[in-house]
Amino acid sequence: MRHDWMLAKTRDLGLEGFYMHAADVGDGPTVEGFGARMHAAGLIFSGGLTANWAATADEWDSEYRERAIEHVELNARGGASIATVTHLMAGVHNHFTTDPPIGEQIERAVRNFSTILPACRHHGVTLAFENHMDYRLSEVVAIVQGLDSEFARITLDTANPFLVLEDPLKGARLAAPYTVAAHLKDFTVHPLTETWEPELHWSPVGRGDSPIAEILDVLQAEAPDPDNLLVHIEIAGLPQTDPDRWVRASAEHLRRHAADHFPNQAAA
Repeated sequence: MRHDWMLAKTRDLGLEGFYMHAADVGDGPTVEGFGARMHAAGLIFSGGLTANWAATADEWDSEYRERAIEHVELNARGGASIATVTHLMAGVHNHFTTDPPIGEQIERAVRNFSTILPACRHHGVTLAFENHMDYRLSEVVAIVQGLDSEFARITLDTANPFLVLEDPLKGARLAAPYTVAAHLKDFTVHPLTETWEPELHWSPVGRGDSPIAEILDVLQAEAPDPDNLLVHIEIAGLPQTDPDRWVRASAEHLRRHAADHFPNQAAA
């Protein structure tokens, strides 16, 4: 099973936990058993869920609300106190779409997620909204501010701002006071190619153009609880490359160049 492999691989790499949607693990008893194994191994389970942020009220209430509440509970049963929230319909509603306009998309998200905040409070699970190649961090901040709850926070992705034409560092400065998790992702930016079009390519953390060191400094200074920030390495190696090498190279870069942010890893 994928989650069994992830648990074993996390220990092998000397990392402290990983991120996965609880619903991808299985049903309630399966998630509980998995959470117990994570706890016994001394690992942190960072949970998640997905939903259509910009659904109409009727769509949300009929199609998404109950499922979102169920997934909040699943994450809690697995021992996760933070669930990264991704946008299910990013190809339909995003920063660049105009039906409805972005302001209305934000209003819908605030209305929709306010209906599941009581469940978050009951289960002790914080929703951490990710800028997931769909919205700018400035827009995610607007959603979190609109929800005005200690159970609504942000998962900050360090490279996704490039995809919505947002400066990653400026976005991080806006999001930092609400950030409880981060996905360290790196892209190389090619502003001009032989086809006269810009391109973005994945790279191991520390080998691209994402201002990761500066973002980590901002989070250390301004995140609500920097010592307990859940930080993840995120890579997608090219088909001809070994993803294990990319993960190990990323971890080594952070242990070498960001040791002050990861004291447990510095000693690994």
